[in-house]
Amino acid sequence: MKNITKDTTEGFMDFEHMLRQYFGEAEYQSQGLRRLGWEKKKFQKVISKIEEKIVSIETTERHKVMLLNEIEKLRKDLSVKDVDYSTVTIHLLSLVSRFLGYDFLKVNINTPVYFQTERQYYTQITMQGGDAMQHYYDGKNIILEQRKLIELLKSQGVPNVRIAQILNTTTYRITKILKEL
Repeated sequence: MKNITKDTTEGFMDFEHMLRQYFGEAEYQSQGLRRLGWEKKKFQKVISKIEEKIVSIETTERHKVMLLNEIEKLRKDLSVKDVDYSTVTIHLLSLVSRFLGYDFLKVNINTPVYFQTERQYYTQITMQGGDAMQHYYDGKNIILEQRKLIELLKSQGVPNVRIAQILNTTTYRITKILKEL
């Protein structure tokens, strides 16, 4: 296997990019550490970070145990003096298969589900160069949309109590939205 400490033109910044995915700007300009043979230590930090995330994942008990078993294999791989990176690669790919839901030798018994919290959604907008005030603007738009919906329901004879139930709010809030805008 090719020596992992040698950079290639096509993957020149991959090591730093990978580290920054896990640790952010603290790893800015860390590519040089790869040439100095620090990848083993950095990989151990990444494995710890992945383990932290696995512990917080909502999944079946078996799935979590299997993911953590893969982490233990990686820890063992990285604990020896002369790391065999082809074995590390195999165990990383095995971990990926577990994350994708595979178990019992090729049976897909878990379904990964991804979603964004409201905070993550607005962080993505900002990171993609969008307006940092988007959350504020959307909040204003939500109130306008709520008012339109309230007025529509009121025109159909729906009482404020029922509208409050539909919008998961209070009748006080319904009255306030109608009066303030």
